[in-house]
Amino acid sequence: MLRAGIPTSIRLVSAIEPVPEIHGDPGQLNQVLVNLVSNGAQAIGDGPGTITILLDATDALHVRLSVLDTGCGIDEATVARVFEPFFTTKKAAEGTGLGLAVVQGIVKSHDGTITIRTKRGEGTRVDVVLPAVRHARATVA
Repeated sequence: MLRAGIPTSIRLVSAIEPVPEIHGDPGQLNQVLVNLVSNGAQAIGDGPGTITILLDATDALHVRLSVLDTGCGIDEATVARVFEPFFTTKKAAEGTGLGLAVVQGIVKSHDGTITIRTKRGEGTRVDVVLPAVRHARATVA
């Protein structure tokens, strides 16, 4: 589904490691991934580029989803506002400015965190860290 939503000039790469189980709404978590990949594709534009999706465990208690793009990057002033509802750098007909605000809301509702590392001209990395499910060990009586 992700491949169909981005230009063919953009390479989609994934590195998925085994991770602990997380508890969450699959539809909402899919929305997070789709939005982050879509934003990466928009940052790359029509030219060639790469979007990388990483899934790994930061430790036994947390799972990290990272989306990296080779797009234009974001300046510091814009990064400070990207999670504000209705904030957008796009033309009026191209976006509402709700995407990252919704993503942040979903991540927070799953007791997670979201961070952005970027530099103008060097692409962007977005990390979503979610808590892993703690399975209680069965005790033998």
